[in-house]
Amino acid sequence: MTISRANSAWSGYKRQPERHCYYVGFTVYIPKVERRDLSVYGGATLQFTEKREIDAEVIKKMARIIGHKYDDVMFQGISHKGKESEVGIASRLGYSYSENNMGFGEGRILYTVDKLETSPEQSLFILEEPETSLHESAQHEFAKYLLDVCYRRHHQIILSTHSSVIINALPPEARKLILRDETGVDIRNKISSNQVRSILSSGHVRQLDICVEDIFAKVLLTEVIRIKKLDLLKTVAIHDIGDTDAVREAVRVLNKTGKKAIAVRDADIGAAPQDKMYSFPGTKPPEKEVFTHPEVKSLLKTKYGLDVDWELQKKEITDHHKFAKCLADEAETEESVIRTVAIERYISEIQSEFDNLIADIEREVNA
Repeated sequence: MTISRANSAWSGYKRQPERHCYYVGFTVYIPKVERRDLSVYGGATLQFTEKREIDAEVIKKMARIIGHKYDDVMFQGISHKGKESEVGIASRLGYSYSENNMGFGEGRILYTVDKLETSPEQSLFILEEPETSLHESAQHEFAKYLLDVCYRRHHQIILSTHSSVIINALPPEARKLILRDETGVDIRNKISSNQVRSILSSGHVRQLDICVEDIFAKVLLTEVIRIKKLDLLKTVAIHDIGDTDAVREAVRVLNKTGKKAIAVRDADIGAAPQDKMYSFPGTKPPEKEVFTHPEVKSLLKTKYGLDVDWELQKKEITDHHKFAKCLADEAETEESVIRTVAIERYISEIQSEFDNLIADIEREVNA
């Protein structure tokens, strides 16, 4: 069906098929002792009404989520001064206890699962952070249960979560990352759980280690990722290791210890994807690629009055690792400034040539 907006009002709602919709937020289960419930504060004068039994298969599903076996779970109807309510009661290990003695996570699972199992089929559920008060195993099992109940009862479930455990348990098709900044809202589809975990941790948990030879290569790769795929920056850690042999050994050791690691080598060394070794574009070391690019030389001439070729020739600088220092000294500025200015212009001129490298890094992050 089509919903359209005419001036200030939406039209078309009357043609919608009817559907049962439920919002399961934090208030779906607040421990009764915390909300002056009649089952606690009117306990002396309570009257019991009908019991509502829960199907044995549903009890098993609850037990799998929480992580311990129940002998029975049911709801006991109660009445107090004309007010009606019900209290969840569980039995295990020979003892019975009401929800007044349950933990918040256990009680919330009891009510949420009951609602999912007893509501009409093809209902829509909105769940707000269902991981609340659940340990990681319970979060994983609950996510599996949500997939199962959607399959069995044809519900549609939309949930918000900050749990990497729940995200990891869901298929890629079910994941959407919503990012909001001053430009608006950006939605990323089928994002990997590794990327989500890195982003949610603000970069404290990195999903991929990238080894490069030196600080120049590190800055170059960092700025390329910043310009081409900003959200990748929080998922990777870039390390300047040393020469080619040191980089290769670092990747081998990191992978052996269970961490995901790759290398991005200088273009004159080249790539070896089978060994997790990728390469910058071009044919020369990155310092030579950057400082010999015509647009970079033009910028340095305009901004600092530097004749790059002549300065390097005059001071007989043949080691490309010393290019930035030599030029910075002549320009009376810091090496880091010259390096960054040159790299930014270089990237802006050949952006598309980094596409394959960014795709390789993204694939390794998602692997």
